[in-house]
This record gives sequence, structure tokens and C-alpha cells, in this order.
Amino acid sequence: MDNKSDKTISFAEDGTCNYCNEALKRMPIEYFPGVDGEIKLNKVMDRIKMECKGNEFDCIVGVSGGVDSSYVLYLGHKYGLRMLAIHVDDGLDTEIAKANIDRICSKTRTKLINVKPCLDQYKDLILSFFKASVPNVAIPQDNIIIKELLNACKKFKINYSLSGVNFSMESILERSGGVNACDKKHIIEIHRKFSNKSLDRLTFISLSERYIWSRLNRKINIVKPLNYINYNLENTITTLSSFCNYVYYGGKHYESILCRFLQCWYLPTKYNLDKRKSHFSSLIISGQMNREEALSRLSEPAYLSEELKEYDFNFLANYLGLSRKEFDNLVMSSPKLHTDYPMSDLNKLAPFARKFRKFLQ
Repeated sequence: MDNKSDKTISFAEDGTCNYCNEALKRMPIEYFPGVDGEIKLNKVMDRIKMECKGNEFDCIVGVSGGVDSSYVLYLGHKYGLRMLAIHVDDGLDTEIAKANIDRICSKTRTKLINVKPCLDQYKDLILSFFKASVPNVAIPQDNIIIKELLNACKKFKINYSLSGVNFSMESILERSGGVNACDKKHIIEIHRKFSNKSLDRLTFISLSERYIWSRLNRKINIVKPLNYINYNLENTITTLSSFCNYVYYGGKHYESILCRFLQCWYLPTKYNLDKRKSHFSSLIISGQMNREEALSRLSEPAYLSEELKEYDFNFLANYLGLSRKEFDNLVMSSPKLHTDYPMSDLNKLAPFARKFRKFLQ
């Protein structure tokens, strides 16, 4: 990681950076890969089963076909939890992700609910974010997923949500110029500026609902089971493959065509932001990779092949109702920042929230 692409990074005299030093301070209180973690996880799982005895489901799990959410289902199955899986089908899943979701849910005997947002309005919203020329075009996707999970918790009276968020592979997340995905105001304002169509068939979550009212009114407990085990990417893929013929898709968040495009081409080309830097840094912190290996892999193209790159360009152009030339021109427009558009003032509390993250799940 470097300060050419990330202005929030700073380096100490010994060459270490604030991201790594903060992650190393957090590690002893967030990540428990040994015996202590096993004891803690057993207690958490026992508590969930005891408190939810009379309910139809013990917990809810948001699934994407990715490694993290799939392994959460695997762990829940091992502990005998009655899980409800929620997947938001926005038409951007890779075929591998679709197959992985079916396999893991079938093998764990987990009920799956596929939520389909109004695609006409959803596509128009994604198009608006591309027109806004901001880095994180996937914000609407993330927002709707979180909102649907909360809706399902309310509908089925579920008090526990098992999350795939983890320290091992996500301790370092580049954050320059970002905005919280739960900023409903930001989403609405960008859409209003670049479209005159309605969003009345889509529902969003606001920052206040996500971090204040959902905790006070619905008492949803978010559990991160992957922080209580020695969570290793290679071992996880091997285990899931053996368990349900799970297939890995080549990179973090590459289970989504949109996210794969953003991380492999859009962000590094347009904003000089290579997400692999933070992803690999997280793996270094948790002992799964060394710096030399990370630098070697960063020297390779982000896209696995030129054919895959062309597929993503053509798919997204068609998805958004554009010609390939129109899409190429759109994604090469002058870059903007999220701060160029209205957003909730609660985003200013992000540094404070990171400091007290364990209380603001």
C-alpha cells in the first residue's frame, strides 16, 4: 500500500504504516484462531441454540456464493443450527456463484430465500452511479443486501445474524474517499442527479437505521464466527470443495460480475486503486502470505484473462442497456469522488466508529 493512491495512509519512522499497526493492535481482541476461539465459539453457538429453541430458525445468513458466507453456512451446519439463508439476486452473479449457493444450501439443508429487487429500477440506479463516476459503484448492491437481511429478521422474528465479515482476510480495508454503504441519502442524491426515474420499488437502509434503530428496536445480534477459528483461505477452499464440490472463483468478491469488474479494471485504471493491495495486506497480517509473494502477485494482471475482461465489459454494457461503445465512454469519464455529492453527516463519525467497532456491529 502507498500514499500515491491512498491519502489516508501514513508511515512511521520504521516504515510500518497506520493500517498494519492498527490491525496488529486489534488482532488480540478480535481474532482468536486457537483454543480460546474454539471455547468462545462453542459458547456463542450454545447460546444461540438455547435462546432460539421455540423459533423456526436460530439465525439468518446472507449468502453470495463467496468463500466467507459459504464457510459460515458450513460452520453453522457443523454446530447444528437451523439457518435461513438470504440471497439478493440482482442478475450480477457469476454462474460459479449461483452453483456454489445451491450446493452449500443443499448440503447444509438450509432454507434459501432469493430476493429479487425490481431490476428496471435497480439497473437504472447502478447506471446512475456509473454516470456519477464515483469509485464504489457497488454501494446500492451492499445497501439493499443489508436492508433485506434486516427485513427477513423482522419477518421471521430472528435475533441472530451470522456474518462472514472476518479479521483474517479483511483486517485492512483501504478507505480513502469512501462512504458507508448504508448512506441512503447518498444513494438517493446520486440517483436524483442522474435520472428522472422512480425508485419506489426499491428499499434502502439509512445509517441511523443500521447502527441505531435496528439495535434498539429489533435487538439483532451480529455474530462473526470466522473470527473464532483459524480462518485460512486455502484450507477453507479445500474444505468447502470436499464438503459440497464448491468451486473457487479466482479472487476476493469475484463472485459478483460487477465487483470483479470494479476491482480488476475500473478502480485500478480510473482511480489508481488496486484492492488487491489491502486484500493481500490482510493475508500478510494473518500469516497467510508474505510480502514478497504479495508484490509478485501484484505484478500480474488483475483479470485472470483478457477473455474474462471482455466478457465483463460486454455483460455490463448489455445489463445497463448500453452499446459497448457507450459503456466504454461511460467508464472512462473523468473520475469523481463520493464527497463530490451530498451524503449523510453521520459519515463524519467514521473514525470514531472504527475506534469502537466492536460495539457498532
